[in-house]
Amino acid sequence: MKNQIVILKNQLEKHKVLIENFSYLSVLQLFTMLIPLITYPYLIRVLGKEFYGLVIFAQAIVGYLSILVSLGFNVSASKKVSIYRNDKEKLNEIFSSVLILKIFLFLLSLVILAIILLYTRGAHGYESLFLFSMTVCINDILYPSWYFQGIEKMKYITYLTLVSRLTFMVLIFFLIKIPSDYIWVPVIYGIGYILSGIISFYIIFVKHKIKLGFQKFRTLKIYLFDSFPIFVSNISVLLYVSTNKVLTGALLGMEQVAYYDLAEKIISVLKTPTNILGATLFPKFNHDKNIRFAKKILKLSVIGNLILFILTLIFSKHIVLLLGGKSMENAYIIVDILALTIPIIATGSILVLSMLLPFNKEKSFLLIVVSSAILYFIAILMLISLNNFTLINISILIVIIELYVTIVSYVICKKHQII
Repeated sequence: MKNQIVILKNQLEKHKVLIENFSYLSVLQLFTMLIPLITYPYLIRVLGKEFYGLVIFAQAIVGYLSILVSLGFNVSASKKVSIYRNDKEKLNEIFSSVLILKIFLFLLSLVILAIILLYTRGAHGYESLFLFSMTVCINDILYPSWYFQGIEKMKYITYLTLVSRLTFMVLIFFLIKIPSDYIWVPVIYGIGYILSGIISFYIIFVKHKIKLGFQKFRTLKIYLFDSFPIFVSNISVLLYVSTNKVLTGALLGMEQVAYYDLAEKIISVLKTPTNILGATLFPKFNHDKNIRFAKKILKLSVIGNLILFILTLIFSKHIVLLLGGKSMENAYIIVDILALTIPIIATGSILVLSMLLPFNKEKSFLLIVVSSAILYFIAILMLISLNNFTLINISILIVIIELYVTIVSYVICKKHQII
């Protein structure tokens, strides 16, 4: 018994940083889950399905620009920081390069937004809503979670996100009183983002003594191209996140957007354990390249998420009624379909983060996401041309695409003998 205690103590000490980071992210994700549960019922009832759907429609369009600004740095830059965490000069270069590129990409995104607003029928008369929704892109610049993840200091991510989310939650109840207050939703998000951004910059520049400096074009180009495979991946994911909402709003109406958004929010909450594992373990996978450990995590993740999937099917209707009320009851069918992605994505995420990327299989990863994007677009065009574009059909399509990504990831890992 004494020996077992000693062994357990040694194991805990060995994985102290990992356990600490997992704990911080668990607290963060738990709190992040509570915020939508508290604010969503209020917003859907005060704004109504049409105005709430319009807010989500604007967020979906700006979501494309957010992907452009982040460009995949959350993975590529985090990977570099994890490698050079003890090299101050290199960290200065990484942080400066990423910040310069993000600012340039943000300015480019403003130009693109102006063009989008000219040609998007649903945006006419609501230009200010779309402009204020760009605070999401400002958050991509001000909140360098990739840096904190790279140095494995998840406590900073936890604290800063809590500041942002708490600010949002409090202001929602103070400022949103009638349907026309929908314009305040992105503004409130922005206030929280800017506040957490100021604090994060203080930690980085004052406590960690990171120094900004101009970088050569050649250096910037290296960081830009390093993040490109992840950028393509993010676009692929965005296709069945934002594109579904944009097309739903354009073809089916804002009420249908509200249904889809509620279902997606519920599923996103249930994917929290997978997100925690990915964010916590990626620096370790990248540094250690321990296949045996990755396999153990994969097995536990699949079992846990299968249980979560079954529980979702049992309680989905009750959850929808609790959050959205009787008027949102139709969303539970979409929840049941999208719930299939919980164990599928859990498997694919571990394969990518623990095996493909740490073993420098970026080209294979790029092939997966590009091919999945092509399949998605072909399927969407077929649904529209056959007049079968419905919430149920696009939800089924998401499941099929995610299954494709996971199966191909597994086949490639097998081919390269890293599983």
